[in-house]
Amino acid sequence: MAKTKISDLGGREIIISGKPHKLIPALGNGVAKPGDSVGITDATGKVVGTDVGASEMFRGFLDNDYKTAENTAIPDGNPCNIIIPISGESYRLNCTDPTGAVVSGLPHTMSTTAGKITGAANTNINTAGNLVVNNLPLANGDTVMEATYL
Repeated sequence: MAKTKISDLGGREIIISGKPHKLIPALGNGVAKPGDSVGITDATGKVVGTDVGASEMFRGFLDNDYKTAENTAIPDGNPCNIIIPISGESYRLNCTDPTGAVVSGLPHTMSTTAGKITGAANTNINTAGNLVVNNLPLANGDTVMEATYL
């Protein structure tokens, strides 16, 4: 069965370790969902999904908001937090459908789909732009992943 929401990975928390992280306050944009890779639009203070070629202003991962239904964008203008990721820590994130089986331990990078992480074309872990390594295998139809931040 495809994993399509964060709780399919064992809970709604984005930070798996439970260790304290620094958070950046921001405002929802009505599009970004918890687990998305995001930046902040300076003019409005709203989150924006990061993607290759358009919004490459990565600040971190959008934290869960228990006031908003799961797998739902944080409403436009609502307060939210961005998690500043820590190298070696694991997170639950939104990703693009791998369209096939992907073993654990492979690097992933920013997608051309705003807010999503995608499998890296170059699987050399030292390649610039690789952000995370998947902790669990991915299957066709998965749109969420557990990953360790590089």
